[in-house]
Amino acid sequence: MKNISIVYTTIDSIENARKLARQVVELKIAACVNIIPNGLSIYFWEDKIEESPECFLLFKTSKTNVLKLKKWLIANHPYSIPAVLDAQVEINNGFLDFVEKYVKQ
Repeated sequence: MKNISIVYTTIDSIENARKLARQVVELKIAACVNIIPNGLSIYFWEDKIEESPECFLLFKTSKTNVLKLKKWLIANHPYSIPAVLDAQVEINNGFLDFVEKYVKQ
């Protein structure tokens, strides 16, 4: 097994999720993005507990591109303070080949 990085963020609408995902894939910063619609986030904002409908996004990228992807997301995300998290995960060799084929190194 080999490693890739999964980057996670949330966004306010399916339209914005699609826009962000398409841009990242077109730029070859990530090979694939999963959009999970109809989520609910509960969080503190300005000392109050808030609830917001959100989409969750999972970006699959190479270990070498994770920093570039995170910087791009922070610069292009509509939220003033987006949550952008990453984790390295083990994957099968076939999927590693797919990621490496579609992500600029």
